[in-house]
Amino acid sequence: MGTACHYHSAAPAVWQCTGCSKDYCGDCVPGAVDNYYQSTPKCVLCNKRLENVGASNKAKPFWQMAPFYFRYAFSAGPLTISAICAVAALAMTGLGFLSIFVFVATLAVVMRYNLLVIEKLAAGQLQAPSFGDAQDGRSAAVFAKVIGMILVAGGAGVLFAMLGEGAVQVYSIALSLLAPAAMIVLALEHSMRAAVNPLKLLHFTLIIGWPYWLLWLSTSAVSAAPALLLPAVVGKLPVWLLLPLVAFVTSYFSIVTSAMMGYICLTRQRKLGVAAQVEDEEFLEALEFDRLKALADAGILLREGRHEEARKTLVTVLRQQPDDIALNERYYRLLLATDDKKALRELGPHLLERFVKLNQAHKAAELYLATTRSHGAPTIDKSLLRHQIAEALYRQRQFKPALALINNLHKEDPHYTRLDSAYLLLAKIYMDGFNRTDNSRKLLAFVRSKFPKSAVLGEVKQLETILAAEKDTQPA
Repeated sequence: MGTACHYHSAAPAVWQCTGCSKDYCGDCVPGAVDNYYQSTPKCVLCNKRLENVGASNKAKPFWQMAPFYFRYAFSAGPLTISAICAVAALAMTGLGFLSIFVFVATLAVVMRYNLLVIEKLAAGQLQAPSFGDAQDGRSAAVFAKVIGMILVAGGAGVLFAMLGEGAVQVYSIALSLLAPAAMIVLALEHSMRAAVNPLKLLHFTLIIGWPYWLLWLSTSAVSAAPALLLPAVVGKLPVWLLLPLVAFVTSYFSIVTSAMMGYICLTRQRKLGVAAQVEDEEFLEALEFDRLKALADAGILLREGRHEEARKTLVTVLRQQPDDIALNERYYRLLLATDDKKALRELGPHLLERFVKLNQAHKAAELYLATTRSHGAPTIDKSLLRHQIAEALYRQRQFKPALALINNLHKEDPHYTRLDSAYLLLAKIYMDGFNRTDNSRKLLAFVRSKFPKSAVLGEVKQLETILAAEKDTQPA
């Protein structure tokens, strides 16, 4: 994995802030770009634009992707280009003088497509462009720039020839080494002047680093493949098929080398200043987006110590979605984290009751325990709520806090309508949590006598049977 999210170390960064340079994962910046104003996600900390770096950050090293390059050239778009080359080569054998125009036109199409491959891969598009993508009217201009580059290189070669054979050899080596860089610069900047600028090309190789020389070796080896193939098929195939085959194979391997060039740019995307193609997530409905954005923003703001902003963020969305479990839990935990005693005293019981009403009594019990550990047991005035949280604590085998909640309920609220159920729960807590079976028997007997029509009598009798059996098995 490349750069990790600043707030989730196990997740790769997908966005980077252009202002504070913080890295964010998809959980920190939820939804699709269209969920954001003017399709521009912004940093919650400094409000600067976020730049999508997902594709480049997840990219594997160039040398680990060899199978990808060859598969890439076997997809629909590249195969269409290679097929056109083969058909053009076959047609040229019978066109005489017109074959020159066919050759030039085909070469222009191939060059345009190869440069488009470099451009798209550098931006993070791992699917090969279609044949139609390359038909943007720029084939002639691209061909003219390539011819111009060849003429400039040839003119420089003439000048070096005046300096002697040694200078020509040095120039030839330099030309060979910088050829991939020239093609990449032309693809990315669409400028012939930049593509023939030796300082620009040297700067490019320095940005890529030593993998550039691995790229050079790889593209040199792949480019030699058609020349090695021809001797192997001569005499084994009809003569008329040789030229189309060579054209097809040459086009295929040229796209493989272009894919190599494009991918190595992807691995250095930010350093090269390449505009990244956004790795977009699924578009979210307004309420869901607001919910996830509030949770993400509040988490980041809380980590940065900006507690009041985090609180306002959550409160704003809670007013629209008061029954959302995740938002309520995040808000409660924010109160705990900020040690807001007043809010915990005033709002804590209300929030716990909301969890119970949302059928999340277990969550209310967890938060009750968290509050008890850090701030002491919260005061809960409602008997039903005390009873419900105690039941959830009992199920979680948190017997001591469950006992503290319900032990004196009959004294504090003798008119509570569910006292029979509360006494039964108290008996269970004494039995399972403290092994005080005598207390359990007394409580069960009290329920039978005090509440003869209670709906819990069946469970009372069942527990009494269990306690009687246990007593019989004990040694005298």
